Amino acid sequence: MILKQCSKVHVLAAISMLAPACKREASEAPESTAAPQTEPPVQETAPAPASEAAGAPASDTPAPSADPPAGEAVAANEPAPTSVAAVPAADKPAAISALPAPLHAKVDESCGRDAGVGTNALPFALKTADGKDISMASLRGKVVLLNFWGTWCKPCLKELPEFDRLIRHYKKSGAVLVAVATDTEPQKVLEFAKERKISAKLVLGGEDLAKQYDSPNFPFSFVVDDKGTIRGSYRSYKPECIGRIEQDIRTSLEQRKR
Repeated sequence: MILKQCSKVHVLAAISMLAPACKREASEAPESTAAPQTEPPVQETAPAPASEAAGAPASDTPAPSADPPAGEAVAANEPAPTSVAAVPAADKPAAISALPAPLHAKVDESCGRDAGVGTNALPFALKTADGKDISMASLRGKVVLLNFWGTWCKPCLKELPEFDRLIRHYKKSGAVLVAVATDTEPQKVLEFAKERKISAKLVLGGEDLAKQYDSPNFPFSFVVDDKGTIRGSYRSYKPECIGRIEQDIRTSLEQRKR
């Protein structure tokens, strides 16, 4: 019984000796026994450009202007300017091309007034030297220099190359040279055309047609407008009248384009 009491006393003494130690250890421990909170990881951000960093030296490249210079594209968030739709070619009025400059400055106003002015050119249907059909009706719409000649006529051989050169100048404007020969065989006609490089429409067998115009002299010629009316009449070879012939052609072409 005494041993049991002693044991109890010893136990209490031991507890009293341990209590200050526990209390001291508790006072030295942190005020909060809760587990320390871990700080959230700092989110790494991309480093600022060198031009924006504090104290960084200014870049050698100048900063872009707020307003784009003239001629440059607009900003992406702005609507692009709409282009004006092109007018279809069919809706545009047809442009009238100007005639080329005249070849002859001198115009003799006394020329071109021979018989036939103001009348219609006589109809015909003949063959060309290369065997093609040609008629006055097929020439409608063109301005025609209608020349009557023959390989036997020396003045004709001088005049026709001059006419050919003149019509070449106005070919793109709608003029054509039709040289009606009294010859019925193509050989001499083609030889002359090749020798002198004639590009005119060469017609054969025009003797009967020439007689209907009742001209006493060869060559003779008419300027015929696009409607078939004679605008200038020239009987016989007159070199001084070439300027007036060109003027009649130009006038007929200008009226044709209106």
